[in-house]
Amino acid sequence: MNQRWRRTFSEWATTEEHQQAVQRAHERIAEALTTHRRAFVSYSGGKDSTALVHLVLQHEPEIMVLHWDYGRAFVPYAVHRAILDNATALGVKNLRMETSADYVRLGRKAQNVMGRHLIGRLLPALAAEGYDLDFVGLRAEESLKRRRRIEARRMVSVIEECWPLWDWRWLDVWAYIVAHNLPYLWLYDSRARLVGYELARFTTLFDGEFSALGADALDNVLHWRWRNESTWKS
Repeated sequence: MNQRWRRTFSEWATTEEHQQAVQRAHERIAEALTTHRRAFVSYSGGKDSTALVHLVLQHEPEIMVLHWDYGRAFVPYAVHRAILDNATALGVKNLRMETSADYVRLGRKAQNVMGRHLIGRLLPALAAEGYDLDFVGLRAEESLKRRRRIEARRMVSVIEECWPLWDWRWLDVWAYIVAHNLPYLWLYDSRARLVGYELARFTTLFDGEFSALGADALDNVLHWRWRNESTWKS
């Protein structure tokens, strides 16, 4: 991140609007932990979940942090290693990583694996283990679909979700990361040089499910080294 952007986010972090957003997030987290027995945090490694994990750990340092691994065809080793290293740097003590063998078997032909395995199987299994709350870094600003899901309080599984950042703007997320000097994926900086930080987002690479977001163009320009199957492990 260049100094101009870093100064911009640092300045936003000092505004009353941002500080109120942070306070609301803390209040939501505290209330949710009080009203539920066993919670965990969903951590993708993206900017929103990075800020969320840092916030929740201030309330419950031992909380389980769940990371879903999309496999090396979609998230190359270097990127996945950075995600795990960032979790450690954030102070995560209880990281649980889950995945599906379909990612190895099908490679980039794997579609809706997360829906079948994480939502359809893993989350119900976690509910059976006693987990009754999932902290998710969902924000209404990201898309109309997500705004409608938040407004309807529509959960993806039997486990209730809490969205502490639902009303945060992209400025708030980056301001929080910069103000607290949090680690974040270097992919954001390279993408931001093309589309700006307001549009830079972390998705699985060379994944047809994100073609509508323009991910194909970004991946082919920025991540060409991982375009071919022979480079998945590099």
